[in-house]
Amino acid sequence: MRMPKQPENYWDYAQIGLELAASVLLGFWAGYQLDKKLGTSPWLMLGCTAVGMATGFYVVARELFKDGKPPAGGKA
Repeated sequence: MRMPKQPENYWDYAQIGLELAASVLLGFWAGYQLDKKLGTSPWLMLGCTAVGMATGFYVVARELFKDGKPPAGGKA
């Protein structure tokens, strides 16, 4: 059984996780602030968090597939 190729730079993988976390937290914070201002709690917070999650997953997918190939072990 072959082992997957080790990444050359672990920071690339850490950066992907940080981008995902940052987008979710930014969406949560923006929704919370809008809810406080408009009195619509918790709907805008939930909606903006969902948008942040979708954006974060898009960024992760873009980074993983940026060379046009799926990650190791994936089928195309």
